[in-house]
Amino acid sequence: MVGLFALSCLTAGFAVSPNPLEVGGELVDAGDVTLFQGSWVGDFVSEDWESSLSLAYGHYSMNYVPAPFDFRGMDRRLNETNLAVQFNTQKQVKNNLSLMGGAGVYDGFTNYRSVWLDEYFRQQYSDLPGVPGAENYVVADPKGVNATVGARWEYKPGTGFAQIDLSWLEDDVSPGYEIDFDGLRRGKIHLHTGSVSISTENVLTPRLRSYVSLRSSKTSERFTRYGADASLYVAVVDDWIMRWNAGGATENPQFEAAYIGLALEHQIEEGVSWFVDGRYYDDTGEIENALLFTTAAPGLASERFGLGFRWIGDNWSSRFYLARLRTDYDPTRKDLDFFQNLYLDRDWNIIQVAISRSL
Repeated sequence: MVGLFALSCLTAGFAVSPNPLEVGGELVDAGDVTLFQGSWVGDFVSEDWESSLSLAYGHYSMNYVPAPFDFRGMDRRLNETNLAVQFNTQKQVKNNLSLMGGAGVYDGFTNYRSVWLDEYFRQQYSDLPGVPGAENYVVADPKGVNATVGARWEYKPGTGFAQIDLSWLEDDVSPGYEIDFDGLRRGKIHLHTGSVSISTENVLTPRLRSYVSLRSSKTSERFTRYGADASLYVAVVDDWIMRWNAGGATENPQFEAAYIGLALEHQIEEGVSWFVDGRYYDDTGEIENALLFTTAAPGLASERFGLGFRWIGDNWSSRFYLARLRTDYDPTRKDLDFFQNLYLDRDWNIIQVAISRSL
């Protein structure tokens, strides 16, 4: 017989906790770059609706060090914050059909690379008296809004569903710049993204659960990006769970990415478990914005290994996770690469803590 631990893990995608409240935090540090995110999530359940409200705060702190040949560059310590609010709701309109919707806003940079690049462009182009197009430089004010609608069909109540989601995002980003004989030119500030995803999750046997997702997205002045993810949850024995996941994405003209991961979880006793996981990721190189020659990132390979603990009580639960992430960028021409100190190979330490209560 499959134990309660195995059964709860295999059906985790379908369980709904009554009015949960969760507070969490994540610290990621590589010495010269430190990232922190804290979050609060509250669920509100009425007779017809299941809704959630999440608040997130992010902080980026890093050393900005220009390339040795960047005569306009100066060392600086950068600190930026990000605030985000997201609301999601779901209503069951039939026994096996639910409609979903959501909306959110954020203010501030969404990743540390944007912070670093914004400082580079500020030092290079914010003060160019007499240069044609100098007025094109603007102080960055990144922010954005999003909206999502979707539907979920439980074709096998409690053990199988299919879902479709349509999303729209509008972002005011920190633009890139380039300069030539015609003067200073600015990249796009406003970006629009539309995406669609289709997913299905199934409890195949008492010991096996699967998840598959297909998605596509289109951002302003870029080609459509296609992606896929798949997961398999296996109850090896009553108190051991194995989780496999893999996926990838592709976008013309030459971006490709893929990852694979494995986690193994063991229940020590009722409500207490520990787990280890690992993940490998590889891509061919990404672009931060439309100005290819200025901000093209080299190809990236990364490896992550982690150890975590989980405790689940009657009303309270908690999770603690430690991981090490190693990033390895493809080599670039150091005598021409203005962003060599942004795309350094780094070893990151990750700490995650989450505490939740069912009210």
